[in-house]
Amino acid sequence: MNLRFLGDAFDHWKGSLFECLTREGSIQDFAVEPMFSDRCLWSEEQLSVFARLLRVSPNQFVSHSHDLAASRAVYFQELSHTGDLFLDPDTGIATGHVRQPAQYVFPTEVRELVAATPGRVIAVYQYVRACRVRVRIDKILRAVSQLPVPQPVSGIHWCSYESSSVAMLFFSSTQQRVQSITESLSGLLGSRAEGRVRHGRGAPA
Repeated sequence: MNLRFLGDAFDHWKGSLFECLTREGSIQDFAVEPMFSDRCLWSEEQLSVFARLLRVSPNQFVSHSHDLAASRAVYFQELSHTGDLFLDPDTGIATGHVRQPAQYVFPTEVRELVAATPGRVIAVYQYVRACRVRVRIDKILRAVSQLPVPQPVSGIHWCSYESSSVAMLFFSSTQQRVQSITESLSGLLGSRAEGRVRHGRGAPA
């Protein structure tokens, strides 16, 4: 998350989505990892605004003593929360070399977080530009699915909620957790869920 994006329409979308999934019980023991790419610029008032937009309490934000850009490995070691977790990188999941790593989370990091607490849900915000959302999401799902699976996880289940320019991806080692999210989103969208909500295990067909 970058301060210049605070308050845009996508923050409202994220918040309403998490509010719905929390009410349905599809996400539990929920925390937010904002992945700030400019943490030094954020005031307490701006953090409170972000929390309100996401429909969470400020104490649900993961705190860090290390900066993402300066010490990425240590930064991720500080993610001690074991419940469901939302990652909000500036852009989303990287599938190749990127010039500004702090704007992304990497497939290996997603899989390690899923494996760290089997049964949890890892949600990741994905911004898409210069291509169709479905094409980009499929590439991401293949990148995450093709990596070796850390023990004790036997596989990665996923659900995606896709719009015209952004998506929310949900990953878990447990099929039931992903199925619950899929059902909640389908109930929310009704007939409009077709083409917007997908789920599966491993790389998409």
